[in-house]
Amino acid sequence: MNDKPRRTTFRQRYDEMLATLKNEIITEVWKEGSYLPSEYDIADRFQLSKNSVRKGLDVLASEGFIEKMPRIGNCVLKPPAGVTIKFGYYPSLIQEANLNMLLDEFHKKHPLIRITLIPIPYNHAKPSLRDYMESDDIDVMSINNQNFDLFLDSEGSPELLEPLTIGDGIYPILTKPFTRQGQTYVYPFTFSPVILCYNKQHFAENNVSEPDSSWTWDTIKKAAGQLSSGKDRYGFFFHFLSDNRWPIFFLQNNVVFNRGNEAGGGKLELDEAALKESLQLLMDLNEEVFPPFISEDDQDAEMLFMQQKVSMILTSYFFLNMIKDVDFPYDISPLPYLKNPKTLLIVIGLGINKFSKHKQAAQTFIDFMVSHDAQLLLRQHTLSIPSLKSAAEWDEQGGLKQPSRYFVYRETFPTFSYHNDMNVRFSDLDVIRRQMKMYFSNLAGLEVFV
Repeated sequence: MNDKPRRTTFRQRYDEMLATLKNEIITEVWKEGSYLPSEYDIADRFQLSKNSVRKGLDVLASEGFIEKMPRIGNCVLKPPAGVTIKFGYYPSLIQEANLNMLLDEFHKKHPLIRITLIPIPYNHAKPSLRDYMESDDIDVMSINNQNFDLFLDSEGSPELLEPLTIGDGIYPILTKPFTRQGQTYVYPFTFSPVILCYNKQHFAENNVSEPDSSWTWDTIKKAAGQLSSGKDRYGFFFHFLSDNRWPIFFLQNNVVFNRGNEAGGGKLELDEAALKESLQLLMDLNEEVFPPFISEDDQDAEMLFMQQKVSMILTSYFFLNMIKDVDFPYDISPLPYLKNPKTLLIVIGLGINKFSKHKQAAQTFIDFMVSHDAQLLLRQHTLSIPSLKSAAEWDEQGGLKQPSRYFVYRETFPTFSYHNDMNVRFSDLDVIRRQMKMYFSNLAGLEVFV
């Protein structure tokens, strides 16, 4: 217990003193009825002044951890009762956000609030996120911009989520999908645009110029042909039926769906010429460029990339956490474009169950997760992008290996788009995807979309 803290700022040392002493009382390092070390010893241990230690001990006394006995010392009391909150989380956050590290830090700062982790699904399949929140009494939940639709009632309001106050410093575009009638219900935590990831070694070996923001899909088809061996290596691939991939081609070609009137069945209507051009490009890539591989999800393309079977894929910053230690050089680039440079934005946020019995503790947890300290830890220990601008743009030399063009996302903010920019709900994407499968199989024409 004589280890000196490694942190250097006064606030960090002060917070560490409070968190450490609280934890030591809770875990009975200092038992009820015993006395804490002298103010001098505590000051020496945490490299603080005696005045700062006294202020900290006043806090411990006010919170019921100790009783200050004049001319005797600081007597340890029975620790106050704590609270446990349930956190529904996407399992990928363990790696994408180094979630266990963040929870450890939270527990140090707030030893009376314990977090119970409950894994939840990404998709809209049953049981859905909404089902989990209702059946398991989840207090806090990770919610991405797609799954937010699950919480909307017939009038477009999130009936199960507590309204939140968003602090300064969050990239403004991240709150857009979670805001209804001027009120935000999910606090952005981390985000990623869809990007192009490429094997630098393959480009060098074939004397092909690396991608940049001027690339079109015709450029990528040409480069893919130069990079492909036609046997065990292909130039480009992605799971084109992914709801985070095919909408990019619609967005880039200004495909917007309009819902018809109720008399017409409320069907989706659209510009057929723009739709046909987008679908044709997807078909061309599939037939001319892609490997003959039966893909089930986005992870297939990422697996082939890690095996160096493909030279370029569409992916996200979240995936970079899986390949940060690969033994070949890679980098990232903005997406190629059709008519307009557009990319899909994926945002993962945190929401509070409106009917939670522990809303104050849940709010304390969210406040920590979006604080500068936690967001900076996210930036320093992962390749995911924090929602807090000051942490996201941290650019000091650290031990984490990152692509040289890591900050390319800052150049592409004007291209960030969401699914609902096509005037569809996320649930509509399932219908459109099934229509695409019929069209690509030559079992239906464009009329299947209208």
